[in-house]
Amino acid sequence: MSEQINPSKGYKKQNLIFNTSMQKKLAAIIAIVVLALIALGIRIAYIDLAKGNEYAIKVLSQQGYTSRTIPYKRGDIQDRNGNIMATSVMVYNLVIDSKVIMSDKKYLEPTVSALDKYLNFDKNELRDAIRKRKDNSYWVVAKNLEYEEIEKFEKYINGDYIKTDEDEEAVQNTKGIWFEKKYKRMYPNNTLACSTIGFANSNNVADVGMEKSFSKYLQGVDGREYGYMDSDNNMEGVIKDAEDGNTVVSTIDTNIQRIVQKSVRKYMKKYKPKRIAVVVADPNNGDILAMSDDKVFDLNDPYNLEEYYSQAKIDNMSQKEQSEKMNEIWRNYCVSDSFEPGSTFKPFTIAAAMEERKVNKHSTFYCDGSQNVGGFNIKCHLVSGHGQLNLKNALAQSCNDSLMQIGFKLGKDKMAEYQARFGFGTKTGIELPNETRGLVYDKNMDMATLATNSFGQNLTVNMIQMTQAFSSVINGGNYYEPHIAKQIVNKDGDLVKSYSKTLVKQTCTRNTTTFLRQALREVVLTGTGTTAAIDGYTVGGKTGTAEKVDTSKDGKGRLANQYILSFLGMVPCENPKVVCYTLMDSPKDNTQATAYNTEFWVDIMKQVLPYMGIEKTEKIEEKAKKKSLTKEFYSNGIISGDDGSLVIKDKTLNE
Repeated sequence: MSEQINPSKGYKKQNLIFNTSMQKKLAAIIAIVVLALIALGIRIAYIDLAKGNEYAIKVLSQQGYTSRTIPYKRGDIQDRNGNIMATSVMVYNLVIDSKVIMSDKKYLEPTVSALDKYLNFDKNELRDAIRKRKDNSYWVVAKNLEYEEIEKFEKYINGDYIKTDEDEEAVQNTKGIWFEKKYKRMYPNNTLACSTIGFANSNNVADVGMEKSFSKYLQGVDGREYGYMDSDNNMEGVIKDAEDGNTVVSTIDTNIQRIVQKSVRKYMKKYKPKRIAVVVADPNNGDILAMSDDKVFDLNDPYNLEEYYSQAKIDNMSQKEQSEKMNEIWRNYCVSDSFEPGSTFKPFTIAAAMEERKVNKHSTFYCDGSQNVGGFNIKCHLVSGHGQLNLKNALAQSCNDSLMQIGFKLGKDKMAEYQARFGFGTKTGIELPNETRGLVYDKNMDMATLATNSFGQNLTVNMIQMTQAFSSVINGGNYYEPHIAKQIVNKDGDLVKSYSKTLVKQTCTRNTTTFLRQALREVVLTGTGTTAAIDGYTVGGKTGTAEKVDTSKDGKGRLANQYILSFLGMVPCENPKVVCYTLMDSPKDNTQATAYNTEFWVDIMKQVLPYMGIEKTEKIEEKAKKKSLTKEFYSNGIISGDDGSLVIKDKTLNE
């Protein structure tokens, strides 16, 4: 009897084992394939995102492909009120595709005839040039054309002028002409705030001003149009839109800026100083409302030196020399140049000594005209001496002797500490390139340096540092970071970034600032700053006269009869709303005439104060005190001037 095979025995178990094993292997293979596909998908997505356009262009370029860049629009720069200070306008480059035109003999004559008629090209010259470039598909014939210049040609191509069959045939046979769109940077106000705004070249590269500082926000991303060309030379393909840049809203007020620059021109012409510079700021938030110096240039033509040099002199300059001269003109003096501040520094010495309780409003000092320090006889500007002075009058009369005594009480360690606290020797952080730090001494300074530092000599500062430090000693002790920008918004008006009021530190207490406002008011009522008075307004401030130092490579110390004259003032004294800092370097006729500079300051503020809506708050008794003092000065023959300006005859009376 033959053995029967039972399928339920033996083979069933074996098949089950085989199937389970295979299932596991199959699952593993599927998992590996899925993971590989996921990795491949990720890689393809990355390549498409990072280099998709590049690879697409390479592939399509082998198949009769044409690619065009769609330029982005660089963002605008506006003033604080929304007025345009820098913008980009669409212009056009005329491009000729000679290869297309020469692909059929019927295209050449209609094309050159149209260019001759509507764009004023010479037919014969153009015909010869196209023939010479018969294999050239991209020939830029004209750049930066305005739309008005190409409008008639565009209408011609669109058939607006067709009247006969011959006209229609001519239009259809006008080939190989297109206009490449691009943006050109434009500055509607030409020289206004030129060194602050700066400029960008045709490639959107900027090295000056806000155009440089905010370039990452102003710049956009080019788009691209690419695809196949059909038999009629029409493009069919993909368009990737450009991403336009953001708009930067500045703190600058163009109306105040115009007032400042007009006054700069006026006083450069009137007194012929070596340099003039101005900063106008809001002391309560760090906003810079205007800044300018005498070196201005047309932002629409920044490489033109003809304003300052004759053509013959320019022709004799090397390329390097021309570049150096341009950089001198583009340089923002208010930010990038440092100088000895002179007596405008005295409020900071007094503030430091009051904070350390080395002096108070009742302190008195005796000035005999000089101090002997470390073998040096350091004189007061009034060499005969002021006699006994209280703290307020020490500042009002700008007594160097008194300030040296205050400096000695403060000491070297604290002098260095408070100079740093007021921001001297470090950059303020204003959003402009090439800010200078200035030069200050550490606590190892010698006693002569301590003495001269106390009244603003033998250290250097820039105008923004001084403006912000001064703002802190009149606004309650708050040192705000200075700003040239308020905010950045995108093309839809959405906020990208805000440069809000930023409190950096407390420099001094409110009691100290209250006293200093009173003392600075006294400077204008009875002291060295009477020529800064403006009828009806409570003006306070400090004059400065700093002997210049030769900073050249072979410098030899102090420069004879050359002085930096300055006035750092505020209005109104009881609640300062605006600070103005003016500087005049060595007026030609009288290099020490502080009244020239205060006259300049008054000329600006008489226009700025009404514009800003700042009310007159001067009291009757203050006005009477001011008039009485002026009358006394005139009767004693101390002050004179054909035009009514105050010119001190005795140079020992200057700061």
